[in-house]
Amino acid sequence: MRLKDVLRTEGHRLGIDAAVETGAIFSRWRHIVGDGVAAHAGPTSLREGVLRVRADSPVWATEISYLAPEIQRRANEEVGRTVVQEVRVWWAPGGTDSDPSTGQNRDKAQTLSSNSRVRARKDDPVGALERARQAWRQRGRRAPGPP
Repeated sequence: MRLKDVLRTEGHRLGIDAAVETGAIFSRWRHIVGDGVAAHAGPTSLREGVLRVRADSPVWATEISYLAPEIQRRANEEVGRTVVQEVRVWWAPGGTDSDPSTGQNRDKAQTLSSNSRVRARKDDPVGALERARQAWRQRGRRAPGPP
């Protein structure tokens, strides 16, 4: 009997096999979807057979929706059994929170707020968010007290 088989059996007995499978999919995300897709989307949860994927724009959410059957197939191949029964895609601006394969944080809004010299272009949604955040802070400083 191989160590892999023993660990899988014991993990199932202890009830941690779902966490192991989720970790396997999250850590191999870049391999499952490729660099291009991984730059714009990442897994956020795997519960009851539903893999939720966060995209950084509506365009990428649509693209990933089209790729959902292939993502499901590849994720299940990585784990070695059918774990993902459905892929649901949602989107939020600002890129994916992190790249699990490198552990690097790629939160663009955080990067912009930590560097005040960065000037975002008008068509940059993250830059627009940062400019709005700064304007709100300045407005709060200028606001008169209650009458």
